[in-house]
Amino acid sequence: MKRRTTAFLLALALMITAIPAHVSATSDPLEDKAVYYTPASDYKSGDCILTATKMMIRRACIMAGTGDWSKISNKSIRREATISGLLRNSFVCDAEGLLYKIDSGTFTGKTNGERIKEFESLLKVHPEGIVVHGKDAASTGTHGVLVVKVADGIPYAADSSRNTGLNNKGIQKWSDTTMLKAKKVTKYWYVSEVSASQKTVPSVSSGTAASTLRIRSLRAPEKIKAGRTFSIKGTVKSNKKIKKVTVRVIDSEGNKVLSASKKPNSKKFNIKKLDSKIKFGKLAKGTYTFQVIAKDSAQKLKLVNKQFIVK
Repeated sequence: MKRRTTAFLLALALMITAIPAHVSATSDPLEDKAVYYTPASDYKSGDCILTATKMMIRRACIMAGTGDWSKISNKSIRREATISGLLRNSFVCDAEGLLYKIDSGTFTGKTNGERIKEFESLLKVHPEGIVVHGKDAASTGTHGVLVVKVADGIPYAADSSRNTGLNNKGIQKWSDTTMLKAKKVTKYWYVSEVSASQKTVPSVSSGTAASTLRIRSLRAPEKIKAGRTFSIKGTVKSNKKIKKVTVRVIDSEGNKVLSASKKPNSKKFNIKKLDSKIKFGKLAKGTYTFQVIAKDSAQKLKLVNKQFIVK
């Protein structure tokens, strides 16, 4: 009987060590391997970019400090995010008290170095990460991963192939993932807007109910000609007093090139009141990001984070 008990305990110990740890020892929640892990039961064949998108939304959730990131799963976002098993080019996910608008773009560089520089530029305005994807871009074939940073010219990414089932590697150097050369990825997805859902949830940091901070009837640039003016508008609303609204434009290097702010101290504000201070006609040709950041008495959100081109 003693031998059977010992054998059972040994087998149990081996099983436990094979299960990926849910919480890592790191104090930075964005470095926690659990953020990037997907149980086999939540993964379907072809889910690589859906899984990478889930990781991206989890990171955005942690950065916002609202809700429980662990409740954001492939299953919870699959219906809004995919069609016939493929990730949509643009969609909105309602997750843990916030609405995350996801948009997509196409890379333009030809070389490996040019692609990595594009990663860097995008991450400066999308710190939650970017989902990158390409045909035959990995040793496993057509694949996509979440890129979270570039350090000393080296991209770091979370790969579903390394973080599903019994694998639990978290964030890795690009060369340690299944991805081949960076230039093989051709498309990316990013978080373009964040606003409060009507399904409010408690704030992780404060324990208070989330506000309904959001923007409606937005008019923002997509493609404009150099030297031409453009008029913005959109109503920021909340069930709480809006303390500050900032409208700004960021260039491809992450530099702020246009900016204007107002302190409404009311529950409604139209960004059209800042239009005269955002002079699009001064912008040179290139790719920019239009942002609207609002703060009410409960939270601060980047309501709009939208890319546009000056031709």
